[in-house]
Amino acid sequence: MKGAIPVGAPILDGATLDGEGGAHAYSAVRRAGVGLTRGRHLMAIRRKGGPLLFSTAVIALTAGFALYAHGLQTGFGAKRYPLSARFISANGLAPGADVMISGVPVGRVDTIRLNPASAMAEVAFEVDDRLHFPTDSTLSVGSATMSGDNALIIEPGASSVLTKAGDVLGNTREPMSLEQQVSNYIFGNGGLPD
Repeated sequence: MKGAIPVGAPILDGATLDGEGGAHAYSAVRRAGVGLTRGRHLMAIRRKGGPLLFSTAVIALTAGFALYAHGLQTGFGAKRYPLSARFISANGLAPGADVMISGVPVGRVDTIRLNPASAMAEVAFEVDDRLHFPTDSTLSVGSATMSGDNALIIEPGASSVLTKAGDVLGNTREPMSLEQQVSNYIFGNGGLPD
């Protein structure tokens, strides 16, 4: 029988469990307040305590990472205002992509959808509430580095009218091809006008 006390093993105050004194030894253990099942229960708790502690730590770590990832997507509570733009092609741009000015992330792309009436891609994005740029700014899809993900890039214009929540910006460029990006990276713009 599993967990049984072997015959001849000392139990309490020299009493042993043998064929004849077994019942007497068991009752001596019970009178002393030592429960055999209680001891087994405590051992089971000790054995299960390690995995329980480890599981709790994993869950806490996962929750912390989820909060951090959510903060990255929402700007850790930074106030933003919505804008949108229409592109002939938004190829390579994805929801969650950075919105950048001068290589600095200033917002996030929310949604990209096709307008069936105009057959143009409508990109909805949010920009830091403290940042308002000219409404004639140029928007394009590109990457700041050769290995980076595509972003919505804003090149500030010269207008005195600044963006406000809900504006639709129309001065957009098609995404550059990989060949054009490589050429610009190696040679600059080659002295050609933008």
